[in-house]
Amino acid sequence: MALEIRPARSKKDVRAFVKLPYELYRNDPLWIPQLLMQEKAQFDRRKNPAFGYCEAEYFLATRDGKTVGRTAAIINNRYLEKLDRKCGRFGWFECEDNPETADALLSAAENWLLERGMEEISGPMGFTDNDMIGFLVEGFDELPTIAGSYNPPCYNDFVTRRGYEKEVDYVEFRLTAPEAVPEKATRLAEIVKRRTSIRVFNETSRRKLSRKWGHQVFDVLNAAYAELHGTTLLDEKEIEYYIDTYLGHVDPEFIKLAADGDRLVGFIIAMPNLSKAFQKARGHLFPFGFIHIYRGMKQSKVLDFYLAGIRPEYRNKGVDVLLSYEMGVSALRKGMEYGESNRELEDNVKIQAMWKLYEKRLHRRTRVYRKQLSQ
Repeated sequence: MALEIRPARSKKDVRAFVKLPYELYRNDPLWIPQLLMQEKAQFDRRKNPAFGYCEAEYFLATRDGKTVGRTAAIINNRYLEKLDRKCGRFGWFECEDNPETADALLSAAENWLLERGMEEISGPMGFTDNDMIGFLVEGFDELPTIAGSYNPPCYNDFVTRRGYEKEVDYVEFRLTAPEAVPEKATRLAEIVKRRTSIRVFNETSRRKLSRKWGHQVFDVLNAAYAELHGTTLLDEKEIEYYIDTYLGHVDPEFIKLAADGDRLVGFIIAMPNLSKAFQKARGHLFPFGFIHIYRGMKQSKVLDFYLAGIRPEYRNKGVDVLLSYEMGVSALRKGMEYGESNRELEDNVKIQAMWKLYEKRLHRRTRVYRKQLSQ
């Protein structure tokens, strides 16, 4: 049967683009289905503020009318300015186990970028660093978090045979909760409290968390992540989007804020692991998906760490010590038995230092690749 690659521009094609993973991984016990409503919004050019500075084309691969693959070609113009290189991206790659299909999809993305003056391609990456990043290369037998990448081993073969090479790896750690907060962590936290005016707290009101502290959280994020790989500064529309999408729906107990006076200087955000709850929800909040997610929030014994940031001028002042200490206290009070670090750049020793007093193992690794494009 003939293979066809075409842009996904109609509502029907975009719907097929969004739903392909739900078909490919339907019976895979380690795949985490995302909420369809959020996936649809992510690819909606009218709703996702990233389209204010990103260009993208979605591609579908079909055989005999059946969708068998997808990918997106992306130009993040802000990132090009930061990078000072003409480097486009491919992202959201999914494919049947067939090298011909993979080659055709990647070729379509590469040619689209070449036509727009790009000289390199990097990926898998999304519109921004807050989207899915990387192919899984280690930890194929480990259950991901709802923010974790997942794919079969053949995806690595698909890109390397086309000349893609490693650009950067992200690592994820599985932390084992101790019976009590380590004595050293308590002692260090007390020293920092005596020597600085920094206080760590959690805002109990979700509304106050979103409206009073939300913008400051993302201001810290912009400052802390400015020089990291793949990152671009969030603008006001994006900050409002993330505040509305996430901050109002998490347990304030697991959002620790560090302030010096009234100025936020650091934060860490975590939430109970919802991987199994999302599997039960099967991509839908209704009619029963929200029940599984609500139960997961209350019953999960695994705590997922999603974001952490410290203003550059406050690094090495013990802010990380206070944040990890207070989060440890809350995690043990809530009966957590494990923690998931989620993705961290493999050379980001500053963030990994937050886990140095806890038993941990590296259990998942994802990779971003790069390739020179030729005319």
